Amino acid sequence: MRLFILLSALALTSACASSGGARRAPALSGLAPATAAPADYQRPCSGPPATPELAFECDRRSILGMTGEFRVKFAFDETLALKPGYKPRAAQRSGGDEFVFVVEDRGEFIALQHILVAGSGDDRMVIKHWRQDWQYQPRQVLAFRGNNHFELQPVAAEHARGAWSQSVYEVDDAPRYAGVGRWSHANGIDAWTSEFTWRPLPRREYTKRNDYQVLGAVNRHTLTPGGWMHEQDNEKLELDAGGKTTALVREVGINSYERTTEIDFSAGRDYWKRTEAFWRDVRAAWADAAQKRRAYDLAHMLDERPRFEALFALADQAGKGEAVTRAAIDAVLGRALAGNATQN
Repeated sequence: MRLFILLSALALTSACASSGGARRAPALSGLAPATAAPADYQRPCSGPPATPELAFECDRRSILGMTGEFRVKFAFDETLALKPGYKPRAAQRSGGDEFVFVVEDRGEFIALQHILVAGSGDDRMVIKHWRQDWQYQPRQVLAFRGNNHFELQPVAAEHARGAWSQSVYEVDDAPRYAGVGRWSHANGIDAWTSEFTWRPLPRREYTKRNDYQVLGAVNRHTLTPGGWMHEQDNEKLELDAGGKTTALVREVGINSYERTTEIDFSAGRDYWKRTEAFWRDVRAAWADAAQKRRAYDLAHMLDERPRFEALFALADQAGKGEAVTRAAIDAVLGRALAGNATQN
């Protein structure tokens, strides 16, 4: 029963990681919510930084500025049919309540975890949501290459200089996509814009359609006086056996995070307190697998059940105080990772 409820909740929301959600938001008249900007907002940087050292600090404060408690709204509109005969699909609107917090900060590396809290009282449900890792001047990224395949991809030193990679992970900390981009602090705006990045189909669509295989996107994260916004300039791409891509349609996506003091997130904080050590081991297991294999195919289903269910079941055990070994975690990942693996 818990899995059914969880799957239903995941289907309601399409987030940056295209994973799960908590509640369906009211219908929106447009892509962006029309909310007045607070007047007392202070930017992480007062102006464009004059040196690389100041830019680094401005970038860090901007990333940390995405933490907090939020009402989240998601809006996706197919805007431009590109393949002859293609008819754009209906617009999608959804939303949820979540808080974002730092799980690791090593200066040049910052990991932010998202936790959704749905419902109230006895019906309250906590869902570990997506994670975003930020690495300054990355040497490599784990890139999606299509057909459930991921590869560690080197980043040239010149391309990485002054840049940050953002790596996004699923609800079970499996990889989703990664891209390199730069923060800008000009014109009173603090925003990071990525290169064109491939990702798997979003959860809001991969169970409903099979007419495209890759979602290509330019992502922009912008701090706002009331929170922050993730804008997506998407292309839905057919990928043939030879690696050729053909665009079906362009899509505009707006994920808006508006700060709130009206939601009780205590259940989510309690969940994380009880499972934090377990999920730390899971993050390490995925990272070790990437470094060891260098490339792999990622299975979405294990024994005809969603992959995340196996790790969430272990998390439930850990949350009850039961011991969960790293070997148990590695066993799940071993089932999820398949061919084309290069061993060091």
